Amino acid sequence: MDAARRARRAGAKVVALTSYARSPLSEACDCTLVAGGQDLVFGLETVASRLAHLTVVDALTLTLLGLRGAPAEEALRLSADVTVDHSY
Repeated sequence: MDAARRARRAGAKVVALTSYARSPLSEACDCTLVAGGQDLVFGLETVASRLAHLTVVDALTLTLLGLRGAPAEEALRLSADVTVDHSY
């Protein structure tokens, strides 16, 4: 919540990815993406919700790569170079 509020105050457009259409986070953001369901028990519901969120993040990443082309691919490659030493 604090990060979303600070980002908006700084002029950023803020997108929330959540399992809840109505929440304090969605009210603090410019756009809310709802994926997954309510986690009723720590188990399969939690895993399904996380997989839904990961799918949305992957789709957004691929869309942005397609829209921004070579500069985005270069930034992604540089990011991978930075983190490769921390992959075990």
